[in-house]
Amino acid sequence: MSFTIYLLKTPIFKLCFFMYLLNSKSVRAGLFFSTTKYLGIKTLRRDEGVMMEGEDKLMTVLAESFLNGKVVSIIDNDISSFTYLLALRSLRTLLEDGKYVWAVSYEPLQSLFRDFRRVGVDYMKYLGRNLYVLDVFGSMRRVDSGLDGVFVLSGYLDDRVFVLKYKTLIEELLSKLSPNEVIVLGYLESGMCRLFDNPVRTQKLLWNLREEAGIRTAEIITYIKSECPALEEFIYLYSDYVFEGVIGNGLRSVIMTKGDGE
Repeated sequence: MSFTIYLLKTPIFKLCFFMYLLNSKSVRAGLFFSTTKYLGIKTLRRDEGVMMEGEDKLMTVLAESFLNGKVVSIIDNDISSFTYLLALRSLRTLLEDGKYVWAVSYEPLQSLFRDFRRVGVDYMKYLGRNLYVLDVFGSMRRVDSGLDGVFVLSGYLDDRVFVLKYKTLIEELLSKLSPNEVIVLGYLESGMCRLFDNPVRTQKLLWNLREEAGIRTAEIITYIKSECPALEEFIYLYSDYVFEGVIGNGLRSVIMTKGDGE
């Protein structure tokens, strides 16, 4: 066996090639929007209007939830199924129509912005107008983007102090904007397991604030099960609808596991 062939078969070469694929601009785009099979996962072209199994139902439920004030959760069973991107895409028309969107990001802010770009949402156009973001990751890690419309909680923070400061921020923002309704996006709430000592208790305390807000809200929760299994029971308990994205035979399927007709 030649040295070249041997090198191609080594684990370190495969790992390096994998990282090259993820960092390649053209491959990143194809990973989400092409029919080519990458890393064993085949996706379908959304730009041609082709919807994967269950996506029609999910998009319909999301649209109805905005009208009826429901809670829709999207659970990705696999880190590479990316079902949560559909939630971000569903916000595009709402933002264009001037609806208020409150995004709570439990991952680095640039991850949220990257995913907005992937689904064609021009977030910079709406930030500080009708799109507002609480950077939870930045708050807990003391990273402030300084962007208009992006909030970071400062000072000492633990689970309970975070909730108290969150409540104060919400009260001030609602008093300033006086919206009739707000769409709330929980961006990858699985990140709570890395940021809080007791993510379930923190989530319950945050949920109580929703009831105290006194305005009409609809909520989308996005969550990767493998990164924070402790939250799954809470999500099922408090959601009106739950959809799970699963990978099988190289294809992603979207399955309703809670809601009308599941």
